[in-house]
Amino acid sequence: MSVRPRFAGDGRLRLPASVQILYRSGDDGARGDIIGDLADAGYDPFERVASGLLLAEEFARVDVTDRKTARDWYQEHGVLDLSHFFPAETFDVSHHVREDTPFHDAQVDVLQQQLNVRWHLLSLARLSDHLPDGSQPRSGWAPAEGWDPRWAQPAIQSPSELLWLGGSTNYETHIMPLVRRAARPEDVFKETPLSGLTLPPGMSPTEYQEWWRQARTAYEKIITEDIPILWAPESDWDYEWSEYDVEVGPPSGRAPTGRLSADWWGLVELERRLLSSFVHRAAEYQVEIRRAGYGRDLTREGESMSDHFPGPLVVYERRWWGSLLAPVYLQLLEGLRRVTEGQRGAAFCRECGQPFLTLDARRSSFCTDRERFRFSQRERRRRIAAHVSEAESEIEARID
Repeated sequence: MSVRPRFAGDGRLRLPASVQILYRSGDDGARGDIIGDLADAGYDPFERVASGLLLAEEFARVDVTDRKTARDWYQEHGVLDLSHFFPAETFDVSHHVREDTPFHDAQVDVLQQQLNVRWHLLSLARLSDHLPDGSQPRSGWAPAEGWDPRWAQPAIQSPSELLWLGGSTNYETHIMPLVRRAARPEDVFKETPLSGLTLPPGMSPTEYQEWWRQARTAYEKIITEDIPILWAPESDWDYEWSEYDVEVGPPSGRAPTGRLSADWWGLVELERRLLSSFVHRAAEYQVEIRRAGYGRDLTREGESMSDHFPGPLVVYERRWWGSLLAPVYLQLLEGLRRVTEGQRGAAFCRECGQPFLTLDARRSSFCTDRERFRFSQRERRRRIAAHVSEAESEIEARID
């Protein structure tokens, strides 16, 4: 079975010609900027990389806070180039770096995207471990035995608010940016009483204080219990999340906006929503009108091109990405498609314990051949030790 996704699996990923990692003054490896130029070279991002992992798995595991490790990794695998992949979004890049840099990513944004991918891999492994027996949801959208509803209830971040899917009320669900700064509105609006502020339509100062209290309690719970905070594009917010309501009764999970169920099917729907914007970007392609026999490819050695004429005209569609998120999310989408088809889309490695995609039928228990070898060697040593122990016990019994 091929590891190539069924959708857009013919794309190529551009590599950087140069990469610089600039840490901001007074900050550790969690902040800084990744800048550089893209090259006229690239590779097939759907083949396994040097470690034996798929690109999505490799990106989820690499330590990008180590400058030397990160620089070499970007040079070998590609960069995120977020400002071009999501041009309408605002990212935490330093404005002290020259503006004409071909790609410019903030370290905190890279770490956030890495957290997103880790969460997706983990969720796909959980979905695979709990495949439903039938094709229909359980009665009342009740989670199956062994399923933890919190798996389908992360918090989702946008510049306008933090949306916690585990909130039991709309006040707990919609957490304003100011709530994350202070425990009480009085700590923010020190000079102005609530009666003098422009509050949300129809909301009294008392109701506003109650919203703040509930939202702050929910936010502290998110931080204390280490609930994942995922990033979603602001461009998706109006359609997918801005009117997200805590409904009365079992959540339907069917409306464009509205509460998602916390069962297996709810996590599938949440995955679909969070993957869509990335896949839409990855689906974009270039169109060329050339003669039949024309060939163009992107390799690690550089762009190659061949032409033959005369010949009839042919329309070529080509996907060459500048961001590694394009192939990464296409791999995640393939895992989710397999899950909804009743197959395993991911698993936990029996050796290292990390989640990995099971797009290749030959790898369903171990993420790499190296992990398989380590496991088999340890099992061999265990069997030998057990055999020696048994032999020694027999000898001692004979002596006695």
